[in-house]
Amino acid sequence: MLSPDLFLPYVVFAVIVTAVAAWRARTPRRRWATAAGLLVFFFAFAHFDDILGAVEHKWLCHEEAGFWVYKPARLPKELYDAAGKPKFMTDRGPDTKILAPYIRYEWKTVSAYSNKFLKIDKVTYQVVDLRNREIIAKNTTFQAWPSEFIPALSHVAAKSCFDRSDRSALWRRWHREILGLK
Repeated sequence: MLSPDLFLPYVVFAVIVTAVAAWRARTPRRRWATAAGLLVFFFAFAHFDDILGAVEHKWLCHEEAGFWVYKPARLPKELYDAAGKPKFMTDRGPDTKILAPYIRYEWKTVSAYSNKFLKIDKVTYQVVDLRNREIIAKNTTFQAWPSEFIPALSHVAAKSCFDRSDRSALWRRWHREILGLK
């Protein structure tokens, strides 16, 4: 990756090379074709790391990301009401304060898990049964950060493996499976 300080010199170099090549072309049609081809080349060269980084991010998401429930949590009966409805569930998901003596939610971020083209972070959420210290569920995702070459044109947020709507549905399903809810 090139430094953002090289953006202006890169653009000036691209324009000069394109102008000289187009000027040296013999016919007007070749001038336009040469100019268009070189501009596409310089644009693609500037985003080469973004393109390869996106391919690597998709591959990591396909191969290593996902939601896994190894076994449901065994929770005591006093956490459920007489109808069997859990007392620890809220509109936003399980209340971790009520569940704290029984299970713990842990997360770990490995920054720069892959740094070949883009900076890709690996984020792992785990649910640990505190009675026997076993991991009963795990969620792994990858966040790809944009290239630093053209910061003004890049988006600022990291791209995750799951869309926002898919992610919330997956979390709800994941919690139902972990906590044995239907």
